[in-house]
Amino acid sequence: MHRVFASTGAFIGRPNGRDFHRIAELAPKICCDGFELMFYEDWYGREGEICRFLGSLGLDFPTFHCEKKIGELLAQERFDEAFEKFESNCLVAKELGSKLMVLHLWNGIISDSNIEANFSAYPKLSGIAKRCGLTLTAENVIAHSSSPILLWKRLLKTSPDASFTYDTKMAQFDLENEKAFSKENLGLWSSIKHMHINDRSGGYRDWSSIRTLNIGCGDVNFRLIFSGLKKVGYRGDFTVEANSFTPEGVPDLAALNRSVAKVRELRDKYL
Repeated sequence: MHRVFASTGAFIGRPNGRDFHRIAELAPKICCDGFELMFYEDWYGREGEICRFLGSLGLDFPTFHCEKKIGELLAQERFDEAFEKFESNCLVAKELGSKLMVLHLWNGIISDSNIEANFSAYPKLSGIAKRCGLTLTAENVIAHSSSPILLWKRLLKTSPDASFTYDTKMAQFDLENEKAFSKENLGLWSSIKHMHINDRSGGYRDWSSIRTLNIGCGDVNFRLIFSGLKKVGYRGDFTVEANSFTPEGVPDLAALNRSVAKVRELRDKYL
């Protein structure tokens, strides 16, 4: 394991029209072991076209990032709509050969304000994912009312088989990167199946500084994280999803490649 992927969201986003056709041009220039496809809300209704196009490229998409607003629908108790959209994501992921799904179980302004509704939906979401051959993982997304680690622990009380994706930038927001390897949280690592390796600058819960940065451009202590991963025996893969395009949408693939190379360097040194 320990492969290093790049998120398509690192180079395809709002500034360049979320144009998935550009993946054909840009992906071969990225020195990674595969890709995590970021699915956007304006791609609904184009699932067949997306599968045909991306499937023709011969790329590997081992992981898939679910459209982010599903967590908001759950919090609003719009369950039927959320399940329908989630299944659409899963079917695309299945068609592309993905094996792991990253989900924002809580998200946006509504965040964890009605978290019991989100938790209640997790078993059905997990079942949909399993039928598509996917392992569902809830990401440690920034929350308003609580911390991601505490929310994970609460989810495990109702869904003991829940799995997680750990994002270093998200954890840095709540200063949880060090806490994640403390004695009281070591038990979580048996449920953490994937890692997002990203950087962030800014202080504790500083909402003015939530941009996802390339590695070395922020305050995350990656030596601490990778030495911690060795301690807990982490065996999963990594995805770099740092924003790597200008405000005008021009991809900065050199910056993304440097981040991928840095993750490999840390992996090889510590794991």
